[in-house]
Amino acid sequence: MRIQGGSPSNLAGIGFMVFGTFCFVLNDSLMKLAMGELPPFQVLAFRGMFGTVFLVPMLAWTGQLRHLASSLNRYVIGRGLLEVGAIVCFAVSLANAPIADITAIFQTTPLLIILGMAIVHREPVDGFRLSLVAAGFAGALMVAQPGGPETSPFAMLAFFTAFFAAARDLVGRHIPGETPVLVSTMVTVLLVLIASVLIGLSFEDWSLLAGGHIASLSAAGLLMAFGHVFTFLAYRRAEAQAVAPFYYAFMLWALILGYLMFSEVPNTLAHAGMALIFASGIAIVWRERRAVAEPLA
Repeated sequence: MRIQGGSPSNLAGIGFMVFGTFCFVLNDSLMKLAMGELPPFQVLAFRGMFGTVFLVPMLAWTGQLRHLASSLNRYVIGRGLLEVGAIVCFAVSLANAPIADITAIFQTTPLLIILGMAIVHREPVDGFRLSLVAAGFAGALMVAQPGGPETSPFAMLAFFTAFFAAARDLVGRHIPGETPVLVSTMVTVLLVLIASVLIGLSFEDWSLLAGGHIASLSAAGLLMAFGHVFTFLAYRRAEAQAVAPFYYAFMLWALILGYLMFSEVPNTLAHAGMALIFASGIAIVWRERRAVAEPLA
Protein backbone atom coordinates (compact mmCIF):
# COMPACT_ATOMS: atom_id res chain seq x y z
CA MET A 1 0.00 0.00 0.00
CA ARG A 2 1.43 3.35 -1.00
CA ILE A 3 0.84 6.26 1.36
CA GLN A 4 0.92 9.55 -0.48
CA GLY A 5 2.31 12.60 1.19
CA GLY A 6 3.90 10.72 4.05
CA SER A 7 7.36 11.77 5.16
CA PRO A 8 10.04 9.09 5.68
CA SER A 9 9.67 9.67 9.42
CA ASN A 10 5.93 9.12 9.28
CA LEU A 11 6.33 6.03 7.13
CA ALA A 12 8.78 4.57 9.65
CA GLY A 13 6.36 5.34 12.48
CA ILE A 14 3.49 3.72 10.61
CA GLY A 15 5.64 0.64 10.02
CA PHE A 16 6.45 0.45 13.73
CA MET A 17 2.76 0.70 14.62
CA VAL A 18 1.71 -2.03 12.17
CA PHE A 19 4.46 -4.34 13.41
CA GLY A 20 3.73 -3.47 17.05
CA THR A 21 0.05 -4.39 16.68
CA PHE A 22 1.09 -7.65 15.01
CA CYS A 23 3.36 -8.46 17.97
CA PHE A 24 0.53 -7.84 20.44
CA VAL A 25 -2.02 -9.96 18.54
CA LEU A 26 0.45 -12.82 17.98
CA ASN A 27 1.21 -12.63 21.72
CA ASP A 28 -2.53 -12.94 22.43
CA SER A 29 -2.82 -15.85 19.99
CA LEU A 30 0.02 -17.76 21.63
CA MET A 31 -1.59 -17.22 25.03
CA LYS A 32 -4.95 -18.45 23.71
CA LEU A 33 -3.21 -21.51 22.30
CA ALA A 34 -1.68 -22.26 25.72
CA MET A 35 -5.05 -21.65 27.42
CA GLY A 36 -6.38 -24.69 25.59
CA GLU A 37 -4.37 -26.82 28.05
CA LEU A 38 -3.59 -24.47 30.96
CA PRO A 39 -5.80 -22.21 33.13
CA PRO A 40 -5.82 -18.57 31.95
CA PHE A 41 -4.15 -16.93 34.95
CA GLN A 42 -1.32 -19.45 34.97
CA VAL A 43 -0.74 -18.58 31.32
CA LEU A 44 -0.87 -14.86 32.14
CA ALA A 45 1.51 -15.27 35.08
CA PHE A 46 4.16 -17.15 33.13
CA ARG A 47 3.81 -14.78 30.17
CA GLY A 48 4.50 -11.97 32.63
CA MET A 49 7.53 -13.77 34.06
CA PHE A 50 9.04 -14.26 30.62
CA GLY A 51 8.11 -10.70 29.65
CA THR A 52 9.95 -9.39 32.71
CA VAL A 53 13.03 -11.40 31.75
CA PHE A 54 13.06 -9.63 28.38
CA LEU A 55 12.10 -6.16 29.62
CA VAL A 56 14.82 -5.86 32.29
CA PRO A 57 17.69 -6.05 29.73
CA MET A 58 15.84 -3.51 27.55
CA LEU A 59 15.62 -1.14 30.51
CA ALA A 60 19.29 -1.68 31.31
CA TRP A 61 20.33 -1.17 27.67
CA THR A 62 18.40 2.10 27.39
CA GLY A 63 19.68 3.32 30.77
CA GLN A 64 16.15 3.48 32.21
CA LEU A 65 16.56 0.78 34.85
CA ARG A 66 18.09 3.24 37.32
CA HIS A 67 14.92 5.37 37.06
CA LEU A 68 12.59 2.53 38.09
CA ALA A 69 12.30 3.40 41.80
CA SER A 70 12.42 7.18 41.35
CA SER A 71 9.65 7.12 38.71
CA LEU A 72 7.05 5.58 40.99
CA ASN A 73 4.12 7.90 41.66
CA ARG A 74 0.38 7.58 42.14
CA TYR A 75 -0.35 7.96 38.43
CA VAL A 76 2.12 5.26 37.37
CA ILE A 77 0.71 2.92 40.05
CA GLY A 78 -2.88 3.87 39.22
CA ARG A 79 -2.30 3.23 35.53
CA GLY A 80 -0.82 -0.16 36.36
CA LEU A 81 -3.74 -1.15 38.60
CA LEU A 82 -6.26 -0.23 35.90
CA GLU A 83 -4.24 -2.33 33.46
CA VAL A 84 -4.61 -5.21 35.91
CA GLY A 85 -8.40 -4.84 35.66
CA ALA A 86 -8.23 -4.77 31.87
CA ILE A 87 -5.94 -7.81 31.66
CA VAL A 88 -8.02 -9.87 34.13
CA CYS A 89 -11.14 -9.37 32.00
CA PHE A 90 -9.20 -9.89 28.78
CA ALA A 91 -7.60 -13.14 29.93
CA VAL A 92 -10.94 -14.73 30.83
CA SER A 93 -12.58 -13.63 27.57
CA LEU A 94 -9.53 -14.69 25.53
CA ALA A 95 -9.73 -18.21 26.94
CA ASN A 96 -13.40 -18.57 26.06
CA ALA A 97 -14.28 -16.36 23.08
CA PRO A 98 -13.01 -15.84 19.49
CA ILE A 99 -9.94 -13.62 19.40
CA ALA A 100 -11.24 -11.47 16.53
CA ASP A 101 -14.46 -10.69 18.41
CA ILE A 102 -12.84 -9.59 21.66
CA THR A 103 -10.16 -7.62 19.78
CA ALA A 104 -12.83 -5.77 17.80
CA ILE A 105 -14.76 -4.87 20.96
CA PHE A 106 -11.52 -3.76 22.61
CA GLN A 107 -11.04 -1.30 19.73
CA THR A 108 -13.79 0.84 21.26
CA THR A 109 -11.22 2.02 23.82
CA PRO A 110 -10.45 5.29 21.94
CA LEU A 111 -14.18 6.01 21.79
CA LEU A 112 -14.47 5.55 25.55
CA ILE A 113 -11.52 7.89 26.02
CA ILE A 114 -13.44 10.62 24.19
CA LEU A 115 -16.39 10.14 26.55
CA GLY A 116 -14.03 10.07 29.52
CA MET A 117 -12.41 13.34 28.48
CA ALA A 118 -15.85 14.91 28.21
CA ILE A 119 -17.04 13.61 31.59
CA VAL A 120 -13.86 13.81 33.68
CA HIS A 121 -12.02 16.74 32.11
CA ARG A 122 -15.06 18.64 30.85
CA GLU A 123 -13.66 18.81 27.34
CA PRO A 124 -16.32 19.89 24.80
CA VAL A 125 -17.57 17.12 22.49
CA ASP A 126 -19.72 18.09 19.50
CA GLY A 127 -22.67 16.12 18.20
CA PHE A 128 -20.74 14.67 15.27
CA ARG A 129 -18.12 13.09 17.52
CA LEU A 130 -20.81 11.75 19.85
CA SER A 131 -22.58 10.18 16.86
CA LEU A 132 -19.32 8.50 15.83
CA VAL A 133 -18.87 7.18 19.37
CA ALA A 134 -22.44 5.83 19.30
CA ALA A 135 -21.77 4.19 15.92
CA GLY A 136 -18.64 2.53 17.31
CA PHE A 137 -20.57 1.10 20.25
CA ALA A 138 -23.32 -0.11 17.91
CA GLY A 139 -20.62 -1.91 15.95
CA ALA A 140 -19.30 -3.49 19.14
CA LEU A 141 -22.79 -4.78 19.99
CA MET A 142 -23.03 -6.22 16.47
CA VAL A 143 -19.81 -8.10 17.14
CA ALA A 144 -20.78 -9.29 20.62
CA GLN A 145 -24.41 -10.07 19.61
CA PRO A 146 -25.71 -10.39 23.19
CA GLY A 147 -28.48 -12.96 23.44
CA GLY A 148 -27.72 -14.46 20.03
CA PRO A 149 -27.48 -18.24 19.54
CA GLU A 150 -23.75 -18.10 18.73
CA THR A 151 -22.86 -15.58 21.41
CA SER A 152 -20.23 -16.36 23.99
CA PRO A 153 -21.11 -14.55 27.24
CA PHE A 154 -17.38 -14.20 27.82
CA ALA A 155 -17.15 -11.86 24.82
CA MET A 156 -19.06 -9.30 26.89
CA LEU A 157 -16.06 -9.11 29.23
CA ALA A 158 -14.24 -7.38 26.39
CA PHE A 159 -16.40 -4.31 27.10
CA PHE A 160 -14.99 -4.22 30.64
CA THR A 161 -11.51 -4.62 29.14
CA ALA A 162 -12.13 -1.54 26.98
CA PHE A 163 -13.52 0.39 29.97
CA PHE A 164 -10.48 -0.34 32.15
CA ALA A 165 -8.12 0.39 29.25
CA ALA A 166 -9.75 3.77 28.62
CA ALA A 167 -9.51 4.65 32.32
CA ARG A 168 -5.88 3.51 32.24
CA ASP A 169 -5.07 5.84 29.36
CA LEU A 170 -6.90 8.76 30.99
CA VAL A 171 -4.82 8.28 34.14
CA GLY A 172 -1.71 7.86 31.99
CA ARG A 173 -2.18 11.39 30.67
CA HIS A 174 -1.17 12.65 34.13
CA ILE A 175 2.12 10.73 34.26
CA PRO A 176 4.98 13.27 34.17
CA GLY A 177 6.61 13.58 30.76
CA GLU A 178 10.04 12.81 32.18
CA THR A 179 8.91 9.34 33.28
CA PRO A 180 10.44 6.83 30.83
CA VAL A 181 7.83 4.86 28.90
CA LEU A 182 9.58 1.53 29.45
CA VAL A 183 9.66 2.19 33.19
CA SER A 184 5.88 2.71 33.24
CA THR A 185 5.52 -0.45 31.15
CA MET A 186 7.72 -2.43 33.56
CA VAL A 187 5.67 -1.32 36.56
CA THR A 188 2.49 -2.37 34.75
CA VAL A 189 3.92 -5.78 33.81
CA LEU A 190 5.00 -6.41 37.42
CA LEU A 191 1.58 -5.47 38.83
CA VAL A 192 -0.18 -7.72 36.30
CA LEU A 193 2.25 -10.53 37.16
CA ILE A 194 1.57 -10.20 40.91
CA ALA A 195 -2.22 -10.12 40.36
CA SER A 196 -2.08 -13.13 38.03
CA VAL A 197 -0.12 -15.20 40.55
CA LEU A 198 -2.46 -14.28 43.42
CA ILE A 199 -5.66 -14.95 41.45
CA GLY A 200 -4.30 -18.06 39.78
CA LEU A 201 -3.04 -19.74 42.95
CA SER A 202 -6.30 -18.86 44.74
CA PHE A 203 -8.79 -20.11 42.15
CA GLU A 204 -6.95 -22.38 39.67
CA ASP A 205 -5.20 -25.72 39.73
CA TRP A 206 -1.86 -25.08 38.08
CA SER A 207 -0.07 -27.72 36.02
CA LEU A 208 3.58 -28.33 35.20
CA LEU A 209 4.63 -26.62 31.98
CA ALA A 210 5.60 -28.83 29.06
CA GLY A 211 8.29 -27.82 26.59
CA GLY A 212 5.71 -26.49 24.15
CA HIS A 213 4.13 -24.33 26.85
CA ILE A 214 7.50 -22.83 27.78
CA ALA A 215 8.27 -22.09 24.14
CA SER A 216 4.91 -20.45 23.41
CA LEU A 217 4.79 -18.40 26.62
CA SER A 218 8.39 -17.24 26.37
CA ALA A 219 7.67 -16.17 22.78
CA ALA A 220 4.51 -14.41 24.01
CA GLY A 221 6.56 -12.56 26.66
CA LEU A 222 9.07 -11.46 24.04
CA LEU A 223 6.32 -10.35 21.66
CA MET A 224 4.64 -8.38 24.46
CA ALA A 225 7.92 -6.54 25.10
CA PHE A 226 8.41 -5.90 21.37
CA GLY A 227 4.82 -4.67 21.05
CA HIS A 228 5.40 -2.03 23.72
CA VAL A 229 8.73 -0.99 22.21
CA PHE A 230 7.46 -0.70 18.63
CA THR A 231 4.30 1.22 19.52
CA PHE A 232 6.47 3.53 21.63
CA LEU A 233 8.81 4.04 18.66
CA ALA A 234 5.82 4.64 16.38
CA TYR A 235 4.77 7.73 18.32
CA ARG A 236 8.39 8.84 18.73
CA ARG A 237 9.20 8.60 15.00
CA ALA A 238 5.98 9.98 13.51
CA GLU A 239 3.16 12.43 14.07
CA ALA A 240 0.44 10.97 16.28
CA GLN A 241 -2.24 11.83 13.72
CA ALA A 242 -0.37 9.89 11.03
CA VAL A 243 0.12 6.82 13.20
CA ALA A 244 -3.25 6.67 14.98
CA PRO A 245 -5.33 5.14 12.12
CA PHE A 246 -2.98 2.17 11.97
CA TYR A 247 -3.88 1.29 15.55
CA TYR A 248 -6.87 -0.47 13.98
CA ALA A 249 -4.50 -2.98 12.38
CA PHE A 250 -5.26 -4.91 15.60
CA MET A 251 -8.54 -6.06 14.05
CA LEU A 252 -6.93 -7.14 10.78
CA TRP A 253 -4.25 -9.22 12.53
CA ALA A 254 -6.87 -10.75 14.87
CA LEU A 255 -9.00 -11.82 11.91
CA ILE A 256 -6.02 -13.33 10.10
CA LEU A 257 -4.49 -15.13 13.10
CA GLY A 258 -7.89 -16.19 14.41
CA TYR A 259 -8.55 -17.95 11.11
CA LEU A 260 -5.05 -19.42 10.65
CA MET A 261 -4.51 -20.61 14.23
CA PHE A 262 -8.03 -21.38 15.50
CA SER A 263 -10.21 -21.64 12.36
CA GLU A 264 -12.40 -18.84 13.74
CA VAL A 265 -14.56 -17.05 11.17
CA PRO A 266 -16.85 -14.27 12.47
CA ASN A 267 -20.36 -14.23 11.00
CA THR A 268 -21.67 -11.56 8.63
CA LEU A 269 -23.14 -9.38 11.39
CA ALA A 270 -19.83 -9.44 13.29
CA HIS A 271 -17.95 -8.45 10.13
CA ALA A 272 -20.34 -5.53 9.65
CA GLY A 273 -19.81 -4.50 13.28
CA MET A 274 -16.03 -4.59 12.87
CA ALA A 275 -16.34 -2.40 9.77
CA LEU A 276 -18.49 0.06 11.71
CA ILE A 277 -15.97 0.23 14.60
CA PHE A 278 -13.14 0.76 12.10
CA ALA A 279 -15.05 3.45 10.16
CA SER A 280 -16.05 5.39 13.28
CA GLY A 281 -12.51 5.23 14.66
CA ILE A 282 -10.95 6.43 11.41
CA ALA A 283 -13.55 9.21 11.12
CA ILE A 284 -12.69 10.44 14.61
CA VAL A 285 -8.96 10.39 13.78
CA TRP A 286 -9.67 12.33 10.56
CA ARG A 287 -11.79 14.82 12.51
CA GLU A 288 -9.02 15.35 15.09
CA ARG A 289 -6.40 15.74 12.37
CA ARG A 290 -8.51 18.34 10.61
CA ALA A 291 -9.06 20.21 13.88
CA VAL A 292 -5.29 20.37 14.40
CA ALA A 293 -4.55 21.36 10.80
CA GLU A 294 -7.06 24.24 10.55
CA PRO A 295 -5.46 26.51 13.22
CA LEU A 296 -2.03 25.81 11.73
CA ALA A 297 -3.28 26.80 8.29
